Amino acid sequence: MDIRRLLLFLVVSFGFVLIWQNLVVDKLRQPVPQKVVEIEPGDDENTREVDTQAAESADNQNPVVAAEIAEAEEADDLNGTRTNGPVLHERRQIVLGSLEPRGAYAIEAVFSTEGGSVTSVRLADPKMKDLTNRSEQVQVVGNGAAGGNTFSTSLDVIDRQLDEWGMRLETVDWKVADQQADSVVFAYVAPDRSVEIRKTYRIQPLPTDLFVNTDQLRTDPAAYTIRCELAIRNLSRTSQEVQYEILGPCGVILENEEHTRKYRDIKLEFIDNGSSAQLSAADVQSIWEEQRLRYPQRTRHQISEMVREGEHKWIEPVRYAGVDVQFFAALIALMDDRPPAEQASDQWIDRIWPVLLQESKTATLADITFRMASRPRTLKPNSLVTHEFAVFVGPKQGTLLDPAPFRAEKVLDYGTYFGFIARGMHSVLSFLYGIHLPYWLAIISLTVMVRCCLFPLSRKQALSAARMKELQPKINELKLKYGEDKEKMAKAQMELWRKHNINPLGGCLPLFFQLPVFIGLYTCLNTAVDLRLSSFLWIDNLAAPDALFRMPFSLPLLGRDFNVLPCINVVLFLVQQKLFMPPPTDEQQELQHKMMNVMTIFFAVMFWHVPAGLCIYFVASSLWSIGERKLLGSDVLAKKDVAAEVTEGNNSGKSSGRSERKRQPVSADADTDRPQGFLERLMAAAEQAKNQAEQKRPTGNGKKTGKRGKRDRRR
Repeated sequence: MDIRRLLLFLVVSFGFVLIWQNLVVDKLRQPVPQKVVEIEPGDDENTREVDTQAAESADNQNPVVAAEIAEAEEADDLNGTRTNGPVLHERRQIVLGSLEPRGAYAIEAVFSTEGGSVTSVRLADPKMKDLTNRSEQVQVVGNGAAGGNTFSTSLDVIDRQLDEWGMRLETVDWKVADQQADSVVFAYVAPDRSVEIRKTYRIQPLPTDLFVNTDQLRTDPAAYTIRCELAIRNLSRTSQEVQYEILGPCGVILENEEHTRKYRDIKLEFIDNGSSAQLSAADVQSIWEEQRLRYPQRTRHQISEMVREGEHKWIEPVRYAGVDVQFFAALIALMDDRPPAEQASDQWIDRIWPVLLQESKTATLADITFRMASRPRTLKPNSLVTHEFAVFVGPKQGTLLDPAPFRAEKVLDYGTYFGFIARGMHSVLSFLYGIHLPYWLAIISLTVMVRCCLFPLSRKQALSAARMKELQPKINELKLKYGEDKEKMAKAQMELWRKHNINPLGGCLPLFFQLPVFIGLYTCLNTAVDLRLSSFLWIDNLAAPDALFRMPFSLPLLGRDFNVLPCINVVLFLVQQKLFMPPPTDEQQELQHKMMNVMTIFFAVMFWHVPAGLCIYFVASSLWSIGERKLLGSDVLAKKDVAAEVTEGNNSGKSSGRSERKRQPVSADADTDRPQGFLERLMAAAEQAKNQAEQKRPTGNGKKTGKRGKRDRRR
């Protein structure tokens, strides 16, 4: 009997073990993620064992935090897959904002659970269309194929744990802790449940009484700003030192690669002295290639760490850092309400260094960004540290970049010395457009205003040229007299100029005064985002070359687009030289003429890639100059001013000067060879009418005059 019971117990026990192993244990067992090991050349190609040790038990943790950890684990069970290591969440995308033309938002931002990052930002302004596909809105951020997402974040405490499974905080999916109409919260808890990191993104809608006006979308800085609050909490019972890193804007759009004058640049502005720093895409690619050649076996992450510790980093306290192109910018600013002195002495950002996201055969086309690392901070048990950032993504306009917290006037690329002129002209251009003038007409109006203001300088320059022309025969006589003796020739020439009260720099000084205006206007029109996609005649984008058609072949330095406006500018320059430059009288002047012709061809190459709006300015300015000189007459200034001053210089006394001016005729060659101007012809017609009236006017007694007239007629 006892033996039967023993056998029955053994059979039942064995069956229970089989059922437990085959049906229950296999259902409860979860797969453990395998650790990915990157094998360098020369290493053993054997796989390494994965440490599957469980996380720290709840007995070693702070009892006060036990309830919070249990709540977090319960939420993880609902939102993700529990393992012995990290929690695996579902990958999702969250969209905030809208692209409605008259909607309540200026941007549409797409966020991803991968690293709790920003994947793309588009602009809702109806004028901000994509150049390649005019039916879509322009996407300023998120155009890169690889390299990372904007504002993805790493935390050293969590990354050290995730490294056991070949993961990183920037690539794992975070939990969507909360989602509202204008905000989303991402959170991630360390595998050992000791640290939690949260990121809260917010965008600001426009007031309901303003968003129906699309112009408000262009002038409200808050509409283009994403607020991000980064919070790190210590959930353990011991103090921990934490340090995080943030990846800057990724995939900033680069438009019109063939013709643009500006490519991607990293820009920073510092708090201490208001200085700034800039690093181009070519410079960043050169830095990374140098590290890659020196250490060919290093990974991208390792190269980034070497650049982080090398000389190509910024450790000064910054106000903002960003990546900008010709018309758009993506900036990250620190939201710190403390005075600048306190920010500079105790800023939470320790350093910033450049990052190469995607290299290119043409270094200027490389995709670049930066990383910013915080200063190490010690968190006490159950303590929390919070930092807030502002992310600007939008067009480069002064009304958007000037206000706090960015105060990024230097991003506008107005220049260092003549920036105030460019900014003023940009304001005038915006005013003209604000009174409902199309941009092409606003550019022409601005040209007329500038030329009217410069008319006194232009007249002085023409007068100086006319004076020099009057003295040219005497200068030729001096050349024949002194021959190869250049020293005596120079002294005699200076004495001649002094005698006739002529400043040899009189024709050059007006050019120096006009140069700042020219540079300011060039900078203004070359950086005005308002010209983007503005049309005129066959031109559909005044911010790019006119591109009448695409040639089947590519020309050196010019490309494949055939542009008409640079050719028109060259023709007008040649016409001005033909009309206003005197014919050469010696070999030196002939050489100068040849050099001017070569410079004209150089101008054609230089203007080939400039925006069509800038070419329209030069066309209007050249036509104004030709009309101005034709209206006054080519030598009308020399006729009254030059001849009087030259003859006055030849006489010592006032009386002799007056008699000499009466006797000495004006240059006959100038009167006979040149075409008369409009005003000169008008004055000549009036003089002729006056002479005819004097001939017909009766003098003395009318009868005598009449008889004398009859006798004269009989004769």
